[in-house]
Amino acid sequence: MLIENNEVGEELDFHKVVPDAVRVINKIEQEYQLIKGLILTESDLKCHLYYRLMQKMRYKSPYPTQENMIYANSVHSELPWYDDQNKLTIKPDITILEPGALSIVRGVGGRLKLPSKQFEFSGKALIFELKFIRGKKGITKRVFDERILPDLMKIQRLFQRIDSQGVFGHVFCIFVIFNKTNKVCDEFSEFIKEYGEGDDYKVVYGTGNVDMDNIENNFSEFPDIRTLNKLGINIPFSSASRVQNRFL
Repeated sequence: MLIENNEVGEELDFHKVVPDAVRVINKIEQEYQLIKGLILTESDLKCHLYYRLMQKMRYKSPYPTQENMIYANSVHSELPWYDDQNKLTIKPDITILEPGALSIVRGVGGRLKLPSKQFEFSGKALIFELKFIRGKKGITKRVFDERILPDLMKIQRLFQRIDSQGVFGHVFCIFVIFNKTNKVCDEFSEFIKEYGEGDDYKVVYGTGNVDMDNIENNFSEFPDIRTLNKLGINIPFSSASRVQNRFL
């Protein structure tokens, strides 16, 4: 788990898990800048983040749920949340929850009937909303208005519902925005500067630094094999030899 020496059932400590999660995201960005074809789709980004979170310490281990003898993991994909119309329309890409606050049989508090999603959880949760921009123009004003802002508003609706129920500080959201290039519009830059972090959310921006206008720049400094190995990226010897020959 991202929290070392944490007892099962203890609340998520956002002051600890958020910085650790950001470090995981930053490592993905670092690898992406070295391996330009690492992320091709938004699903790729989600898979990389999910996998790396599951490999972090005790996140890889299952823990007892409210049913005690039924176990569950902490990291899940696209768990539905209720909107202000009491419909399951809000689905963050990844959710980290407390297994001890999860029920898949009776519902939270020993209720005899589960909601329609067939599970229920209380406690704290860290959610991730992901966006991958792969166009050669990067994050234009149109992309910002039509693809990024709607996701931000979606999570804002979730927070509004949680606040209306009088439950404060139980959910923290990390918005992960990856860009194939490093081109961004002024509106996006101003948004990050002014609204990049709040009490219950944080925006993390990452780029592959692919130069679509001058493609040769992408190959002028191929990563050293030792650099890749330090990141845990192993390239077969034959492939490494071909790579080195290509750029000698």
